Amino acid sequence: MKKFIKKGKAFLLRNSVSAFEFDCVHSEVNKTNKNLLQICSFVTALLFFLLSLFSLVFFRSTAFRSFFEYFAAFFVFLFFYFAISFLPEKKIHLVTPLMYGFIISLSLYSIYIGIFNNLHNSDVVFFVFAFAFPLIFVDRFQRIFSVSFFLNLLFCLSSLFFKEFPRNRSDVFYSVIFYFMSMLPNLYLTKIRIREFSLRQIIESERDTDELTGLLNKAALIREAKKNINATKNGILIIMDLDYFKNVNDTYGHFTGDNVLKMVSVAIRQIFRSSDVMGRFGGDEFIVFMANTQRTDIAQQRCNQLLEKLNSTKIFPNDPNNSTTIHASLGFVLYSCENDFDSLFKKADKALYQAKKDGKDRACQYDSSMEE
Repeated sequence: MKKFIKKGKAFLLRNSVSAFEFDCVHSEVNKTNKNLLQICSFVTALLFFLLSLFSLVFFRSTAFRSFFEYFAAFFVFLFFYFAISFLPEKKIHLVTPLMYGFIISLSLYSIYIGIFNNLHNSDVVFFVFAFAFPLIFVDRFQRIFSVSFFLNLLFCLSSLFFKEFPRNRSDVFYSVIFYFMSMLPNLYLTKIRIREFSLRQIIESERDTDELTGLLNKAALIREAKKNINATKNGILIIMDLDYFKNVNDTYGHFTGDNVLKMVSVAIRQIFRSSDVMGRFGGDEFIVFMANTQRTDIAQQRCNQLLEKLNSTKIFPNDPNNSTTIHASLGFVLYSCENDFDSLFKKADKALYQAKKDGKDRACQYDSSMEE
């Protein structure tokens, strides 16, 4: 017995997911559950709609009652479908309560059908749902375990109270069997899925990150900027180019030049919002896309703050005899309805050229006069 308990504990420890592991991939879990819930709610709503129509044709003796039950269920699960389909990205945390709302609603309906409309037979529908839900959706094992336990307990008590012996004993027996048959695979599958999400994050991070600065690389930068433009239809594109960077490389070496680029990336992160798209476009050129804003005065303020930050950053902080600091020029442009990323980039680049022309170490906003 002790050996069996020891093996059981080892299995649980080996396949359990820590809170830290789950939190690291929480956004991926929410996206996956959102897609799964969208499919499940649509299929369920469609099924009940078809059942409501069939009830009028085939269940003549109880047509109105069956039609009303199925049609009411159709509207309930249609609500879940539209709720999850139009859930905004910033409300993605609501996927979990919607998911459990769907599971509980469908389980309660299956309990109602299996207990009150099927007193003389076992409730096969509930057993199918009880087994399937923990294997379909991804969540903390403790939460799925608790919700499934509550639903199975409610089913068993309802069967014991309303059904006659020995049918209620059969329901309880199968409920316990299917409960544990779903919980053990859920524990194992959740671990596998969390590992897959973690590996995917690592691969995507390595693919999209500029190795030197830790900002987005060129390909990821363009992709994310375009995604934000398409989603929000507004924003401000900023291009920054370091002044005298070639002299730094020629005078102090490329190792010092690399350190300068790292200092610049730190300054950019400090000045701009975490929701802004920030990346190294190439060489000593950086791009920031301030998403979901049209405040050019704020963009000008951020650019000035960045210039002040760079101008006060010494290239050799530990050398009191060398006070060389970092300098840069910036150009920015406001998104308009006819713009795409390429046209925005060209306009911001012209504003950057104007800043260089006007004496460098400054930020210029694009205007139509720069086309001349």
